[in-house]
Amino acid sequence: MEETELPCPFCNAHSARPIALPDGLWSACCADCGARGPIAPDARTALARWEQATRDGELLRTVIDESPDIILLKDWDGRFLLGNAALARLYDTTPEQLVGKDDGAFNPNREQVDFYLENVRAVMRGGRTQIVEESSTNAETGEVHYFHSIKKPLRGPAGEPRILVIAHDITDLRRAYRVIEERERSYAYAMEAAGEGIWDWDIDAGTVTHNRRWCELLGYAADTLVHPIAAFADRLHPDDRDEVMGLLDRALAGVGSYEHEHRMRRPDGSVLWVLDRGRVVERAPDGRPLRMAGTVTDVSPRKHNEFVLALATDALAHANAELERKVAERTADLARANEELARLARRDALTGLPNRLAVDERLHEESRRQPGPCGTGCAVLMIDIDSFKPINDTYGHATGDAVLALVAGLLAATVREADFVSRYGGEEFLVLLPDTALEGARTVAEKLRTVVAETAHPVAGRITISIGLAMAAPGTGELATVVAQADAALYEAKRSGRNRLVIAPPPTAV
Repeated sequence: MEETELPCPFCNAHSARPIALPDGLWSACCADCGARGPIAPDARTALARWEQATRDGELLRTVIDESPDIILLKDWDGRFLLGNAALARLYDTTPEQLVGKDDGAFNPNREQVDFYLENVRAVMRGGRTQIVEESSTNAETGEVHYFHSIKKPLRGPAGEPRILVIAHDITDLRRAYRVIEERERSYAYAMEAAGEGIWDWDIDAGTVTHNRRWCELLGYAADTLVHPIAAFADRLHPDDRDEVMGLLDRALAGVGSYEHEHRMRRPDGSVLWVLDRGRVVERAPDGRPLRMAGTVTDVSPRKHNEFVLALATDALAHANAELERKVAERTADLARANEELARLARRDALTGLPNRLAVDERLHEESRRQPGPCGTGCAVLMIDIDSFKPINDTYGHATGDAVLALVAGLLAATVREADFVSRYGGEEFLVLLPDTALEGARTVAEKLRTVVAETAHPVAGRITISIGLAMAAPGTGELATVVAQADAALYEAKRSGRNRLVIAPPPTAV
């Protein structure tokens, strides 16, 4: 857990590390400012994903540490982001102590350390996988190890450059070559001393001589050390044959050396991956190639590890995509729920009509319409159920609620779809008639009064309503004033006998 870095909650530097607390929670400790604080919500999400990735990566970590080859991941500055047990053994440390340090912390050879840094940066800049040979010096013993390294440029979660290195120790092979060169031992001894498969191609004769290790790798009997070159071509995997033979032809023509990773088929039908390398070691005076020698290395375990790594990477990518999909779905569900809550907050639970909050918002909206309130003009009706308190007192609140719901339904069913009917409070209703002149508003108001009067409630009997009408002409300002005028007209209608319409005096034009 302590290997991940999060944004600092104080200085915002991406150098805070999660610290476990006794209660099972996590805190962030910044390496830059030293402050400790809660992990930010977005960092908590990253932390949760990291924890999941850690669980999913335990098997992958085991595979990496069991590999005999060195496997490591570095950043742009050459610091280790990951190192397996083989690398830790080389540097006489642990995989955990490697993280955050560069080679200089373990290798006293500054020239080698500088070469490593420049080489990994060159690979990152080039953006293509490279295969290099390099050496490393043990800080305590001074022993030098040589490696054949595959370096693949990658990108981190934020697009930062990284590099994956898989290094195969070829120290034994290099030492064998040195013994051959320095002591001029016999060719046969060198063939036997090397730990790799070695081949020597007599081009004119068309035969290839091998050591026993080559025979072991390719599944031949140990005493069959000479084969025609055609036997080598027959053992190549059909999908790799053309490319391998093309590279050999280029090397014979003097265009570089031969080096390639490919599959070879054993006589029993099994397939192994090999790294095959060679160069022309003898030419005729006219430049014609006579002999070519090389080595073959079984890289099947590394290829298997790369395959497992690719599967794990794909699985993590799939899990991340699935998580993001679920988060998006949850976000959409929450948005819909919020919309529904907002709608319910603006609805009267008893009548289903817009409530006082919705009325205030609608009046404010209409007041802001151009060229003036309600466009070309509108009417406001304030409506009150006559003698509603005696209904409640006589028949009970359940009947009173039923009367309210009945009147609300009659009002909503009588006006136009564009009109706005709401419960203003108690037994009062407000009706807004947009783009309506006085005569049209009077007609609607009388129709509403008549419809209610002609519809009897089965328990409460005949019901009547009083209506106050006020007009808002374009340019008259806030509708709150018009509502007050309609309310005053309603008061006059109830004072003067109920079951009637009273129209407020027309507003003064501005």
